[in-house]
Amino acid sequence: MLEVTNMEKIKKNKKHNVIVIGCGRFGSTIAGNLSELNKNLMIVDMDQSSFRKLSSSYGGLTKEGDGTDIDLLESIGIATADVVIVSTDKDDANILISQIAKVIYKVPDVIARIYDTSKKITCDDFGIHVISPTDLSIKEFQKKVFSEGVEL
Repeated sequence: MLEVTNMEKIKKNKKHNVIVIGCGRFGSTIAGNLSELNKNLMIVDMDQSSFRKLSSSYGGLTKEGDGTDIDLLESIGIATADVVIVSTDKDDANILISQIAKVIYKVPDVIARIYDTSKKITCDDFGIHVISPTDLSIKEFQKKVFSEGVEL
């Protein structure tokens, strides 16, 4: 998960280079939030129309293309990225892109959204931070049911 210490580093470093792969609801929101912090941003999506989800105040760049394409990744400066956030709707693509960023390009902080919790282990070995909507939902439901006394 994106830890507080990583978010603090992002806030403090005005020159942070951030790449977001996937411009759905999640990716566009994260990019918008980081844009408000004046980060150097690039967001990539295979569908040009996805960029309409970005807030009107988004101050970064956009690039249409496939995040698994090495030529595209090099053209957007992955070698100089400080953070790569991968949030496509496909777990396998997210894992592949994350591993490319971390292993080949040595990006210091790589964060991947993974729905299938059984695939999380493929990221753990590489030091890739994982956000799992499934895990987060389960934890929230358990909190409501067990900690807050919801009657069943």
